[in-house]
Amino acid sequence: MQRVLGSASVAGFLLAGNIVTLTLFLAPEAELAREAPALVMALLAPYGVASSLAFGALGLALHAVGPRYARPPVPGLPYLTFLTLVQTGLGAGLFWWNLVHYRHSIPVPFVSGLFAAAVLMTLCGAVLLGAGLDALFFPERGRAAVAPIVVLAASASVIGPLALRPDPDPMPRSVPVRAEPMTPRRRVILLGIDGLAPAHVEQGLRKGSLPAFEGLVRRGAHGSLATLRPAEGPPVWTSIFTGRLPRDHGVKSFASYRLLGSGSAWELLPKGILVGLMERSGLVTTQPVTARSRKSPALWEALNAFDVRAGIVRFWGTHPPERVEGFMISNHFHRLSREARAAEAVFPPDLAPQVSDRAVLPRDVDKALVASFVDLSRDAPEDRDWRRDLVDRALAPDLTYQRAGAVLRAAYDPPFFASYAYGMDVVGHAFTRDAQPEHFGDVRPEEQRRFGQVVERYAAFLGQWVAELERGLRPGEVLFVVSGYGIEPVPWWRRLLHSPGGEPLPSGSHDGAPDGVVFAVGDGIRRGAVLQRASILDVAPTLLYVMGLPLARDMEGRVWTEILEDEFLRQHPVSFIPSYVGITPAPLSPAIEEDLPPLPEETP
Repeated sequence: MQRVLGSASVAGFLLAGNIVTLTLFLAPEAELAREAPALVMALLAPYGVASSLAFGALGLALHAVGPRYARPPVPGLPYLTFLTLVQTGLGAGLFWWNLVHYRHSIPVPFVSGLFAAAVLMTLCGAVLLGAGLDALFFPERGRAAVAPIVVLAASASVIGPLALRPDPDPMPRSVPVRAEPMTPRRRVILLGIDGLAPAHVEQGLRKGSLPAFEGLVRRGAHGSLATLRPAEGPPVWTSIFTGRLPRDHGVKSFASYRLLGSGSAWELLPKGILVGLMERSGLVTTQPVTARSRKSPALWEALNAFDVRAGIVRFWGTHPPERVEGFMISNHFHRLSREARAAEAVFPPDLAPQVSDRAVLPRDVDKALVASFVDLSRDAPEDRDWRRDLVDRALAPDLTYQRAGAVLRAAYDPPFFASYAYGMDVVGHAFTRDAQPEHFGDVRPEEQRRFGQVVERYAAFLGQWVAELERGLRPGEVLFVVSGYGIEPVPWWRRLLHSPGGEPLPSGSHDGAPDGVVFAVGDGIRRGAVLQRASILDVAPTLLYVMGLPLARDMEGRVWTEILEDEFLRQHPVSFIPSYVGITPAPLSPAIEEDLPPLPEETP
């Protein structure tokens, strides 16, 4: 028994070593020598002990009911070959899974290194499998070379990936950009609506429930918008506003992490290692991403460099607000008290009184508006808490930012105005099971009757905002409506693995999200044009071009020339600069980052 437990300990700490190495791959700036104590305390020791216990239970079960080897491949360590095979398989699976998920979030050399490490671990697993099969089917045939091969393969599954981790490239030195003030050739309005997928729009257009979007299709251009996966609001919208991938702009999730014993911020931790459990046990703490997390200049910085004013309302990565030439309302505005808004959520702070008067509290939302989504004739105390999602987290904040943005836009009239509606995402998470009961099977008819139309009606509700913006377009203005990703039903396997005692599992998900959509209408937009092969990375280059600013060659996307009128394209050739990185970033407002709430409320 002691020898079986010894084999389990070896396999357990080898798996913990795989987790440490994978964590280092996802943190290119981390130095192993400096972070070694934290990696041991937060990852190697707890995962080594937990994995050893799990492998010990597996080994003892095999010892009780499994086959008896006449000669174990490694003398003195029974079942070591099998347990290290399981360890290598689990480690390789983690490497492949994280390679797929984070291929856009880590530098290209680290993507290549992670791919090579995953291949190496897979090969090590194949070698261990061969050694195990040899011992199982030819137990009497002793081979002196088998034991060294098993030890070498198991060791290589940890040492090899660590050796394949490249050194980070030094940050390139920026070249200052000298820009002359300019008058934009078009004024642009951007409205962000997350949670709206092409299939959702097509269904609404067929049913006639989305008249505002039907008008955009007839009078302007539209198309699907390829997103990033996993689709999370902060990295997706930072890519939209920078034209760069997360590996470049630095915003890779909802939060950054601090390991126990480390003073460094870790932008990513591996998927599949139960980070939530680590957080509850105190091994990891989280900090929300903020405006300080972004490493690439955003669209408003590019505009300000050419003395073009911008008004930005609510988007991810705008807290604390930056000192832009124009105005900015952070996505924490609706969560703060009236007194705190001026110091922490609005720039310039003297605008706070004007926008605070437009704040809508949940109790202020018109009951008639709520009744347009949900039948209020039956509202029993035992009903599920649907008001928190529909009223508190969707309607009240969306109305707040719509009204606050409208008053500032009317007062300052910036050439670029962008606002964001998050409510569609919220109701997608909460009410997808009612809208698509065929994917769940446990939706009561009464629930489907009351809540089955919430998602569709919320899209129509936001369509009223879209229609208002389109009606207000003036000559020389263009309206873009962008959804960074859609919502789909939570997969059955996630529902199956969900712990009944944990937090309620949302019924809608965008982890493996459907693509988003984009609509454009206004001066210079081709009527009836359909976008092909469009991506969220194209938004920033297209907006820069439409407004007459040069494109940066280090942006990943392209200009949507197919939606622009031929005369507009002939009159305005594309111009380039090497990068907008040389623009001095706008300083942040004086809000203290340490005083921010622990996590954004909108985090799903």
